[in-house]
Amino acid sequence: MTVDNQSSPVKMEDKFYMTYILFYSLGTAVLIPSNFFITATDYWMFKFRDPNNHPSNETFSSGSRTELQAQFISDYSIVTHVGSIGFMVVTIAFARKWSLVKRLIGGLSGAVIMFAITCMFVGVDTDSWQIGFFIVTLLTGFVLTAFYSQLMVTIFQLVSKFPAGYLAAVLNGQALCGIFAALVQISSLSIGASSKTSGLVYFSIGMFFIFITLLGFLATMTRSQYFKYHFKKEEVQVETPKIIKELFISILKKIRFYISAMVIVMGSTIMIHPGVTSLVVSVNKGSGHKWNDVYFVPVVTFLLYHVADYIGRELARVIEKPCNSTIILVLSICRVAFVPMLMFCNAHPRAHLQVIFDEDYAYIIFILIFAFSNGYLMNLCVIRIVKTTTEEEKNIALVFILGFMLISVGACSFLTVVFVKAL
Repeated sequence: MTVDNQSSPVKMEDKFYMTYILFYSLGTAVLIPSNFFITATDYWMFKFRDPNNHPSNETFSSGSRTELQAQFISDYSIVTHVGSIGFMVVTIAFARKWSLVKRLIGGLSGAVIMFAITCMFVGVDTDSWQIGFFIVTLLTGFVLTAFYSQLMVTIFQLVSKFPAGYLAAVLNGQALCGIFAALVQISSLSIGASSKTSGLVYFSIGMFFIFITLLGFLATMTRSQYFKYHFKKEEVQVETPKIIKELFISILKKIRFYISAMVIVMGSTIMIHPGVTSLVVSVNKGSGHKWNDVYFVPVVTFLLYHVADYIGRELARVIEKPCNSTIILVLSICRVAFVPMLMFCNAHPRAHLQVIFDEDYAYIIFILIFAFSNGYLMNLCVIRIVKTTTEEEKNIALVFILGFMLISVGACSFLTVVFVKAL
């Protein structure tokens, strides 16, 4: 990638795509805490199993779930999503007190430390204090959210200094994180390791990736002339627009339909995935086949979901249609229909609603369309917002994106528990 400086004949080139790869890895690393914790279902099912029924075996396998098992994903989602709202507001309010570099290094370092603590608990026998461990895990997730939130704000502020293609790298890196987490989970299950061993490997890989991303940032910051040029150029040459009421209203009018569509898409996703979808099991579970008993949830609910989401994001970048904001908003509203459809799939435990879609292929089709539409519509909205706003409006538009996404996530995450209880 190259960039021309119109005021001088200097032509900057991103040699070896060093900066592009950095933003891709930053997009992946920033979501590793949430993705790796949520997709480590086998480990959490073991930790929160009924010790009386499974006193010694290290691999959990049961057709029924305890209350802690059923509630963990939804409770963890609420703690992290609601916490992210407060931490992002704090980060935005006090951003000027710490430089981008310090915040980025601090956030990545803090995430590595919290993952190290999580790895320590893998070897601790928590059977006698499961409720206490449940609370400790939620607190760990809450602290991780603090680092994740300020990392998210910092990365968006940093990428706004670069051409639009680098924002796409961050967003696609976020989608790639889900694929990465699911593949690690499936690999740990395929080697036949115990739940404790797979959990240790799982969290260690996440910690290692974040650490490598930290080293990559330090290397790029010191060695890439392209990175230095954009990082310093924006601070010196671009004047920050006056933050006045009229400017905010003007930007919001331009992007209001795109923002509304993003809120609806993100909200409908958070309220059902992964809190409810992680409870959907194969209708043939217990038949003795590994696909039904072991691989169905990690492959369908997580791997296929994130692959479809990633494909949707990539296609949105290539096709960029529809361009009409009203059509995009209508499509986002229509997508909400998948929420009740997924609830009527084979999710357990359930005591109220009847299973209507009692075939595995129905759930697979629903989750693929649900995921693809999530990636496509979200990325399409971001692309249209970037193209609709001027250069001086982009920073404020990105703040709008973060702010409204947080509101959507925070409000709809509470519905996850309601939906789980309603099953």
